[in-house]
Amino acid sequence: MKIQHLIMSISLICLFNATAPLQAAEPVRHMTLLQLCNSLPVQFTYEQFQAYEHCTKEQGPEQIATYFADIYQKKQGKITLAYLDGAELVLQDFIADDAERYQDFSLWGCDHSKRYCVIFKAGWEWWSYLLIDRKTKRTTELTGYPVFSPDSQLVFEYVDSRMSDNFSRNILKLYRLNDEKPKLLLERNETDFGVHSAKWLGPSTLEAKLQHFAANDFNRYVEVGQMRLVVTGDEVKMAIEKTTQRK
Repeated sequence: MKIQHLIMSISLICLFNATAPLQAAEPVRHMTLLQLCNSLPVQFTYEQFQAYEHCTKEQGPEQIATYFADIYQKKQGKITLAYLDGAELVLQDFIADDAERYQDFSLWGCDHSKRYCVIFKAGWEWWSYLLIDRKTKRTTELTGYPVFSPDSQLVFEYVDSRMSDNFSRNILKLYRLNDEKPKLLLERNETDFGVHSAKWLGPSTLEAKLQHFAANDFNRYVEVGQMRLVVTGDEVKMAIEKTTQRK
């Protein structure tokens, strides 16, 4: 791994794919950091990254904690998330200088029905997302950003190459949510592109922007096209349109 990549990985590891002031252009069905904060451009400035940090580390989490105060609390490093039957999930931070035991929890957000919530778990130079079903009490660990469909029936998971631990690992998965374990409908671990950002256009259609390293310059990214997923039942059709040549 190049040292520039390592520096970027460490600086971004506890952050999320969002930046700048909180958005208020349209009503948000799901309250997560992906909805609250604007996406970083493929190539961002230092000022944009500062806004990114402010939104994802301060302004966004504060608003999410306030919005879900009826089911979520964090005091003195202990978080509690209420299940639908009134029982509680309890998780405790451990932020001492211990690489093996370090962990820090925060609420990433919930879907509009508040049945599904996501806890962000930061470790020592690693992270994961805990998808909590407040009805069944099932916890599913995800590596990438979760993006709920408008009707909360589907969740898209992705990690782009800027945030990956080895800069060639691009995670792309799609699950159907139900009362059992989330059903994996699609898994593509691409090496020739990464997902930069994703949004649902409707209950069964998702659109994502794609990116990759610039040719002959692994310190620079370029947008290389877009992807669309259309879900019918448990069948997923993928269409990829390459719009830009790597330069």
